[in-house]
Amino acid sequence: MKRRTVIIAPAILAATFWGGMTFAQDKVLRFATWNTSPESIAINQAIVTKFEEANPGVKVQVELYGDGFDDKLTAAMGAGNPPDLMYMWNYPAYYQSLMPLDDMIARDAAELNLADIPSGLMNGGLIDGKTYGMPVGFTTHVIFYNKDLLAAAGVAEPQAGWTWADLRAAAATLSKPDEQIFGFAVDAKPDPFDFEEFFWSNGAQYISDDGKVLDGVMNSPEAAEVLDMFGDMIKTGEAVALNIGDQTSGSDLFKAGKLAMMEGAMWNKGGIDESGVNYGVAVLPAFGDKPVKSTINASGISIAKDTADPDLAWAFVKFFSTPEAVALRTNHLPFPTSVAESSGMMADPKLAPFFAMLAVADGTVPSFLKNPEWGRIQENLSLAIEATMIDQGNAKAHLDEAVSASARFLK
Repeated sequence: MKRRTVIIAPAILAATFWGGMTFAQDKVLRFATWNTSPESIAINQAIVTKFEEANPGVKVQVELYGDGFDDKLTAAMGAGNPPDLMYMWNYPAYYQSLMPLDDMIARDAAELNLADIPSGLMNGGLIDGKTYGMPVGFTTHVIFYNKDLLAAAGVAEPQAGWTWADLRAAAATLSKPDEQIFGFAVDAKPDPFDFEEFFWSNGAQYISDDGKVLDGVMNSPEAAEVLDMFGDMIKTGEAVALNIGDQTSGSDLFKAGKLAMMEGAMWNKGGIDESGVNYGVAVLPAFGDKPVKSTINASGISIAKDTADPDLAWAFVKFFSTPEAVALRTNHLPFPTSVAESSGMMADPKLAPFFAMLAVADGTVPSFLKNPEWGRIQENLSLAIEATMIDQGNAKAHLDEAVSASARFLK
């Protein structure tokens, strides 16, 4: 906690000394954020203003770390001068400098109305069974599709319960290589964090729940089946391969009207809206009758363990989760179910699939939360995914290599 310097006039000083009076100086909370867009700055300031109005004598100092967020936060923590509060997503990198929130969450469970917060979002801040952040914003993953391309090819729009077999059949019809029209896109160099949803949906995962086993998990038959399917889609022409000698993104192709279907998230939606493409949004397809899962890209808000005023910092975290504050965060999908319902977003056909994927995302824990050496393991997994896409198959051999190369990183 920092205190603001106050200049006291002599008469007041005398009154303070002889009258035994004390003057409460403003309490200052420092809040570090990576959001530096004008919209985000205005939203955060609106929330801060509401909090300050409800808590006289408290000032929240918003610190805009921007693209240098990690470097600045690491430096501040290393110097023993961290912000009291900060946006957070990479909990494994910072949790030792963060305050576990479980006792406060348990104490204020009724006030927080935890039943209204999807468990998949709460899981994002868990490390070794302890909670180090409350969710702030999220996106799940969906399929964007070009309505005009589907209609022109006589392909029906995706329906609830559709499968990868349905998508592949549609993509085969939609692909017209001579016209540079592609049915689907497969990224040969995906972020493994986002890609894990496909493993989950086929009953696989990257690493065991305890973070100690790779063999038989990352290279399981179900895992290899996922990679081989995408490799085969490239081989058959159902999908175009991205990031193999060409840096054109799937989003760019979709916005140009050259890609009929693409997997994406909320960060794609704004650009697609601006492009003028006539599009729809569908949930991710299933692997047969297996339950579909989506990656949740969620940000949270955390408290530094060295904060001078944990109770005040926690009060701000709680306020950030109130319907009043959530309503101000118009650049995020609202996560309390009641707020999402009352906003009408869950009835919007272009937003409803994001919420539908959130509803089925519970029970999944991203691998980067399971093992502190995941960053190194992930490098080997990325090579296996890329090699499979280049070979257009042979996933088991490539995954076996990733498992072997990663063995030294297991506890």
